[in-house]
Amino acid sequence: MTLSTSACGKVADSATQHASAPLTPAVEIATQSSITGKVTLKGAGTTALRKLVDAGGNPFCTGHGEIVDSTWRVTADGALADVVITVRGSQRASNLPEVTPLIDQTGCEFSPHTLAVQPGQNVRFRNSDLTFHNIRIARHEAGTRGKGDNIDNIGQPSRGDENVRAFNTPGIYRLECDVHRWMKAWVFVHEGIHAAVSAADGSYVISRALTDGVYVIEAWHPQFAQNLSQTITVRDGKATADFEFDFTQAFQL
Repeated sequence: MTLSTSACGKVADSATQHASAPLTPAVEIATQSSITGKVTLKGAGTTALRKLVDAGGNPFCTGHGEIVDSTWRVTADGALADVVITVRGSQRASNLPEVTPLIDQTGCEFSPHTLAVQPGQNVRFRNSDLTFHNIRIARHEAGTRGKGDNIDNIGQPSRGDENVRAFNTPGIYRLECDVHRWMKAWVFVHEGIHAAVSAADGSYVISRALTDGVYVIEAWHPQFAQNLSQTITVRDGKATADFEFDFTQAFQL
């Protein structure tokens, strides 16, 4: 993972670089909806999975009201958020939006909780709170609940502090705040641009074009050791694919 740093709106004089695989060539890939669907969770009720965070008397964080643990974001009808949907064999896109993807810290929570990018993309990390945050980035060991090697540490003591990191190596990166230990988020670096994250209602959209053909798509959620996968056929540039996770297969406390 290549690292570049900025703080308080100013770019640092130097950058730290981690070894990473060379980037594959990027090509222009049209922005259009290709695969859509919904992700659900069976075998567990929303009430049972909803847990409030003990902020430990932190006056700033408790001042925002209840903080709900972000481990499970599931609705009453089982719609599951924060699932990353990817297409195998995806290419990197050269035509990326000008706006750099952002993970903010607001109300003592990461927002969004899950972000999908392609190798070589920058991610901005911002502190919008009037309290100190310290982001630890670990390269997550796939198939585990919380293993992996720490690769970076970002201190953001002031509101408005920003840092930028370039993620060059495909993989899953876990974010944790060392000050507020309930704060967790994920950066999923797919091999290419064809990736999406399910929304609060479980829906997702792969928003890049695919030529007609047969593809393998996968669904990943951090509370499951195994991805779900299925083979789909894209016709006239479109396909639909739904996924259902089984709570009995999740990591248990």
